[in-house]
Amino acid sequence: MVASSDWSGTRVLVVVNPATRKRADRVVDVVQQHAPPGAVLDVRYTIRDQPVAELIESGVHQAAIIIAVGGDGTVADVVTALGDMDIPVGIIPAGSTNIVARENRIPLRPDAAAALIFGEHRLARLDVGVSGERRFLHMAGAGLDSRLFAATNPALKRRMGWPAYVPAALRNLLAPPVRFRITVDGSSFQCRSPLVLVANGAAIIRPSLPVYPDLRRNDGLLDVIAFTSAGPLQVGSTLLRFAARRLDRSPYVVRLRGRNVSLVADPPIPFQLDGDVAGMTPADFYMLPGAIRLIVPPQ
Repeated sequence: MVASSDWSGTRVLVVVNPATRKRADRVVDVVQQHAPPGAVLDVRYTIRDQPVAELIESGVHQAAIIIAVGGDGTVADVVTALGDMDIPVGIIPAGSTNIVARENRIPLRPDAAAALIFGEHRLARLDVGVSGERRFLHMAGAGLDSRLFAATNPALKRRMGWPAYVPAALRNLLAPPVRFRITVDGSSFQCRSPLVLVANGAAIIRPSLPVYPDLRRNDGLLDVIAFTSAGPLQVGSTLLRFAARRLDRSPYVVRLRGRNVSLVADPPIPFQLDGDVAGMTPADFYMLPGAIRLIVPPQ
């Protein structure tokens, strides 16, 4: 579709993470430069420990579009704040990995992303995962990923992007596996695992690194990927299968699919949603098919 040429009085709510890798004020300037004449921009900066729902409460019901300026965590916070409101979401990628933007072919440059939002685009229906009161667009997990997110230096992440995760990943790579009970749509499975992923999206870091073949972000299902490798040889074998994009052929990977997922870990460990540590296990997840409309390229 082509955005309307008449934006007179159209309210655009812009939620900005001031801790973004890119200078927040410069990104806001870019959005303002690309906004059509007549559009009314309502710019709000996130505040640590304040829910985004509280931040936007006074303006969201008048907004025609909401724009998330930040990384995957900021996008997830905005989607969480919207709840059941069907307001189109635009993304100006400004985080460390921006995997939600990458998977949906949203430009990574702020000027190109702003031009997409205010110019020719289409609205794609995306599934949304839910855990407690929080929502996620890409991936949840417990184990290696949540430990490395918790251990990564935030300042280093802003400066380096995804390579900042490498030191924490190396420190936690051979952490002892945890006993999990995984329940998917009422059926339970037990295993010892260093990492269990609950995937809505398909890849890590970038789309060229899919976690598992044939994961889809619009099939109405959550994919549970449980890694059962233990010890250097099994971990090494699993990493080689991942690098070759053949985890489906690994004897140390189990895939389950469903609408409702429960993870219980012994001992309890942190779990993450779209790169932010959200709490400790046990944790429950469920899927909301096609719950948001995301502004994406027209093709």
